[in-house]
Amino acid sequence: MRYDIRDQLSKRDGEVGLKVDAPAPRGTDVEFVGNVTGRITLRNVGAELMAWGRLNALARMPCGRCLAEHEVPIEFDFSEACGFAQIDEPLSYTQVTDESEPAPIPVLDGGVIDISELVRQLLVLHLPARSLCRPGCRGICPACGANLNETTCDCGREEIDPRLAPLRELLQ
Repeated sequence: MRYDIRDQLSKRDGEVGLKVDAPAPRGTDVEFVGNVTGRITLRNVGAELMAWGRLNALARMPCGRCLAEHEVPIEFDFSEACGFAQIDEPLSYTQVTDESEPAPIPVLDGGVIDISELVRQLLVLHLPARSLCRPGCRGICPACGANLNETTCDCGREEIDPRLAPLRELLQ
């Protein structure tokens, strides 16, 4: 996701809109189906760039109950500060004057603007911590591990934790 637009952003209040339609950057630990799409606007506000826009992606994730792979649509609006710093310099993230403010995301890669790191971080932040393959997912049997969406099991799950036995009496 490299763009040769540095000269358009060299002046204060310089602004450029970018159409995004590219594979997801590496390093998200999630498989994405198709390209990340959307629109990003970059604006020079002095020492930094402001980036805002909307991104869409389709992630393939395991279900939080039955572990079946399923596709999760991700769509979000964002607004982030970016710095005119080289991406591969470790100090790019530590040059902050105010400790309460996060370091701006570096976007410079040689002579071009590279928004891959910005997009990668945004995707990771907006991935759900846990997703379900469907709302009524029954999960897996804790005794035999059978997927209860596909089959039933006769494990005899009548055993109850002795600490919870008094609660069972309330139901009778």
